[in-house]
Amino acid sequence: MRNFEIGPQEAGAKNKTNERENERAALEAVINYAIQCAHETDILGAGDALEEARLNLSRAVLT
Repeated sequence: MRNFEIGPQEAGAKNKTNERENERAALEAVINYAIQCAHETDILGAGDALEEARLNLSRAVLT
């Protein structure tokens, strides 16, 4: 009989954690892309305005 390092419950919990991490990484990538596009088209200005927009988007989407 084989001994597995983790059981089915632990595997399910680990899978959910990985899904959340992947989702968060994807959302962060979208936020960075939106800020980059805004910078390239000079919609939000530059510097502090872009960083403030990034922080606001991050708070709204990731919390």
